[in-house]
Amino acid sequence: MSINLSDNSRKILIVGSGAAGFSAAKAARMQDPEAEIIMFGRDGRLPYYRLRLCEYIGRDVNNEELRISSDEWFKKNRIKAETASEVTKIDAENRKIYAGGREYSYDSLVLATGSTPAMPPFAGKELEGIHTLWTIEDVIGINRSLEKAKKAVVIGGGLLGLEAAYKISKTGIQVSLIEGMPRLLPKQLDDEGSEIFKSKVESLGISVFCGKSVTGFEGDASGHVRCINMADGASLEADTVIVSVGVRPNVELFRDTGISMNRFVSVNEKMETSVKGVYAAGDVACVNGRWFGQWSVATSQGQVAGTNAAGGNAVYKDIDVPYILNTMETRVVCSGDAGVNRQDETKAEYKTERKADRERFSYSRLVFRNGVFSGYMLVGEPAKAFNRLQPLINTASGVDKIYSIIYG
Repeated sequence: MSINLSDNSRKILIVGSGAAGFSAAKAARMQDPEAEIIMFGRDGRLPYYRLRLCEYIGRDVNNEELRISSDEWFKKNRIKAETASEVTKIDAENRKIYAGGREYSYDSLVLATGSTPAMPPFAGKELEGIHTLWTIEDVIGINRSLEKAKKAVVIGGGLLGLEAAYKISKTGIQVSLIEGMPRLLPKQLDDEGSEIFKSKVESLGISVFCGKSVTGFEGDASGHVRCINMADGASLEADTVIVSVGVRPNVELFRDTGISMNRFVSVNEKMETSVKGVYAAGDVACVNGRWFGQWSVATSQGQVAGTNAAGGNAVYKDIDVPYILNTMETRVVCSGDAGVNRQDETKAEYKTERKADRERFSYSRLVFRNGVFSGYMLVGEPAKAFNRLQPLINTASGVDKIYSIIYG
């Protein structure tokens, strides 16, 4: 069946109902009050705050609390949400898509299909009790496993993995955290900062194993996971496992459409793809060679894509977004050029100032480049000052001034 929208209004289709897709729909409506807008999803749910999923580990999921918007909002703004109509084909040449057995034509198309949790080819990954953490259904499955669990293991020490380990520990279940890199948060913290953060995690009763490579799982006669094997011959008992080792963008739908892409869809600062009338935003988009993978960035990109899809002229500004981690009863904030994993071939002169208090799990590292404050990393109490530090980046603010802000 072919669906032809009103001939007189702009036809905007949005593929994806996450942060970028919802933001695009909202911006498109603001730009063009008369446009026909349809947002497609595949999980049967209206957009919700994925970053809050860990809050429901160990307790019932509250769908209303998680929702970004209500049915009433979509009706009021005349945006049709086809939440259970998976798009199966895009015909960019003829400006059509196919979803739910129907054909839809468009003037503008926004690609915002997000990403999927990565699952490495572990032996035994099909065993019961092994989960990823990305959807409401995932949390429900995890909670079901935890009802009879005694030992849980989280693989991956990123934002979701850390928060999942913390929430499970609060249920009284013994938790271990495995990180493949030599230290926790290797892209955000230096050796000393990471060690202090690791000590904080361990102080909560969570066992941490860094530099460990998981090879697979073993199960019992019923097909339920019981053991995790590692490359060095070590093993850990576990009856619940959460794998949180990154994501992969959902771009398979866009292949062979003429849209320029590799691992991601290539877009410019207006979120335009190589095909006229087609935009991309969020986890699937690579802006002038840069990919971000953050909720706030996806929202901003969706706003630009939706505005331009509706005839506007918005530009995405690549700003320095601080990395903020609130978990393990502490906070980690990093921003700017903090000197982690730097590969700088210039002759810039760097100066670093550090303060550490291991008993209080507190750490600060300030970096100055040619006399200019260029970045910071903060763990624990000092991280409370990040909002006042952020405006000082790329200024000539001195150490004394910054320390007075952090430590009073």
